[in-house]
Amino acid sequence: MKEQPTTDLQNNELDPTNQCLNCGTQLNGEYCHNCGQHVTNHAMTVKQLIFGYLDNTYLWDTQQFKTIWKLISRPGVLTCEYVAGKFVSQVQPLKLNMFLLIVFLTLFVFFGSDQAINTTMQGLTNDEAMFAKIQLDDISEDETYLEKIKTSPRDTVNLIAPIILTKDHPSIIQSHQIIYSSEGNDIDQWIAIVPRVFIEEEIIKPDENGNYRFNTEVGMAAEDIALIRSIWEQLTSLIMQYLPIILLFTAPFLAFSLYVVQYKSKRNFFTHFVFSMHYIAFIELMMIVIYVFYLILDPSLALLNMIFTTFSCIYFARSFHTVYETSWFRSITKAILANVIYYSICFLTLIVLLFIACIIVAAQSESLF
Repeated sequence: MKEQPTTDLQNNELDPTNQCLNCGTQLNGEYCHNCGQHVTNHAMTVKQLIFGYLDNTYLWDTQQFKTIWKLISRPGVLTCEYVAGKFVSQVQPLKLNMFLLIVFLTLFVFFGSDQAINTTMQGLTNDEAMFAKIQLDDISEDETYLEKIKTSPRDTVNLIAPIILTKDHPSIIQSHQIIYSSEGNDIDQWIAIVPRVFIEEEIIKPDENGNYRFNTEVGMAAEDIALIRSIWEQLTSLIMQYLPIILLFTAPFLAFSLYVVQYKSKRNFFTHFVFSMHYIAFIELMMIVIYVFYLILDPSLALLNMIFTTFSCIYFARSFHTVYETSWFRSITKAILANVIYYSICFLTLIVLLFIACIIVAAQSESLF
C-alpha cells in the first residue's frame, strides 16, 4: 500500500490536537471554518506579531500594492471584480481609502508647510488686489461714476495690479501691455489704459517710484481686508488638512450622481458606491503624488491644477466605460453630467467649510480681546 503524504495537521507540527486553539473546533485546512483563525502553534515570532497586527488594521494589507497598481493601470477593473464577488484578491475599498488617507495626513503633518501654502495664497489675494477688486466692483455698479468714466479722457499709466481686473472690467480698464508676468496667479505688472478720472479722484495714485497703484485708502478698511485674509487662510488650512476625509464622506454623493445618470441601467446602489470609493481612492493617491511634487519642486498652482483636472477626468471617463459598459461617447457625456452633479454637492460642502472658517476666525478674534 502506497504511503500517504503527511500534512502539517497530520504530523501535528502546528497543533498536536488537530483542534483550533481559539475555539476548539476540529481542523480541516489552514483556517478554522468556525472562527476563521489561521492554524498556528504557540511559538510566534515578533515579526509575525507585527505583521499580524498590520494585516488586521486599516493601515496595511498584503494586497495593498497589488490593489493600488491595478487601481492605476486598469481603471474600473477593481470595481467590476469587487461587484462580481472577488473580495480576497483585492483590498476592501474602504480599507484602501483609509490607508491612502493615513499616508496623506502623515505627509501633511511631518513634511507639509502651512507657511508656504499661506504665502502662496497671500500672493493670490494680496491687499492691493483685494482693494482694487472691491473698488472696481463698486464703481461698476455706480451709474453716476460710470458716466464720468465715459466722458473722461484715457491715460496710459504704469499701473501695477492683477491682470484679471482687465478681464472683469474691460469697459473701465484695458491692458495695453504686460511687462511682467507671474505665471498662474494673475498678479501681473502691466501698462494699463485707465480713465483720467481715476487719477483726478485718486482711485489710483503714483508711488515713490512713479508707478501708479490702486489707492488702498479708498474702499474697505484695512481691518476688513485683514479679516477676509484670515478667513481665507483658515479655509485653506481646513481644506488641506481634511480634504481626503471630506472626499471620503462625499462618496455617497458621487454614488448618487452615478445613480441619477445611470438610472435606466437598473444597477443597484452598491455598484455605484463601490465605483465611487475606487474613484476617490484614485483621487487620494493622485493628491499624495501631487503634494510630494509640490513639496519637492514647488511648481505653480496652475500646473498642479491642470495635472489634477486632466488625469482625474480621463480616469473617471475610462472607469465609467469599463464598469457600465457603455460607448465612449455615452461614457464621456454621462461622466461629465455625473461630475456636474457631484461637484455641485461638493460646492455646498465648501460653503459649509467657509462658514466653519468664519466661526473659527470669530472665536480667535474674541479671544484676543
